[in-house]
Amino acid sequence: MLLSHKIFIGMTLWTIFAIAVSISSGVEVLLTLVLIGLLITAELTSGLLTKELRSRLEYFIYSGLLLFVIVVLRRVWLVLS
Repeated sequence: MLLSHKIFIGMTLWTIFAIAVSISSGVEVLLTLVLIGLLITAELTSGLLTKELRSRLEYFIYSGLLLFVIVVLRRVWLVLS
């Protein structure tokens, strides 16, 4: 089994776990948990990934960070209003 397949299976299992945990909490918790999973995956596999796989993973991390910033800004807006 390729390393990319193992990463995909691991992130799929983590996402299913995150959905189960955040069912009553909301989308913000789900996005945060998925981002944490992506960051942990990137850190654990940093020396094993090829440059192409690393750039793909970084794309998902940057997308997750953008969504996290949107969630934080939304929360700040709700507190200030």
